[in-house]
Amino acid sequence: MKDNISDEIWRKTSLGDISDEIWRKTSLGDICNIIPGQSPSSDTYRKEPAGLPFFQGKADFGLINPVPRTWCVSPIIIALPGDILISVRAPVGPTNIANVECCIGRGLAAIRGKENICIDFIHSALKFCENKLASLGSGSTFSSISMKQLASLEIYLPSFAEQKRIAVILKEQLAAVEKARKAAKEKLEVIEQLPMALLRKAFCENLK
Repeated sequence: MKDNISDEIWRKTSLGDISDEIWRKTSLGDICNIIPGQSPSSDTYRKEPAGLPFFQGKADFGLINPVPRTWCVSPIIIALPGDILISVRAPVGPTNIANVECCIGRGLAAIRGKENICIDFIHSALKFCENKLASLGSGSTFSSISMKQLASLEIYLPSFAEQKRIAVILKEQLAAVEKARKAAKEKLEVIEQLPMALLRKAFCENLK
């Protein structure tokens, strides 16, 4: 038992002690504002920085934050820094975090937390639900998900303090995973270069 909490069941996880009974089932639409994107007229697009960065879908996503390729001088729907950007059309489910004020097209929706909602926790929850979201968007030639489907997504939510604690731990763990992934990629690139290095050595030495 935890201090002064006799009515909660605690279990050990990689995130520390987590109480089963303080997590409540809710829906994404109850705890976040969901803002569907809308594409402005194409004559307002720019290929050089002017107006706001314009993100249209998953193709604009980076590892964490989207990467500007197009700008818009007459934006219709604007996402704010810290908003989750979620792809709602082919493919459904991938996410990024807006790090600047930006315009979003119909391939994206912005998710903004309401009061006492840690957006980093929600982002992690959406990543966990990515396959489920993708399945909701299947069944048609062009996969997509409606705002109603997105809003009805079930989320299990702990207290605000617990959301923040878990979000910090997950961010640290994911950063460690990314560091390991980069190191593995660098080693693989070296390994892939070895055959050519060996051939170069063999042929160059024999030709001397």
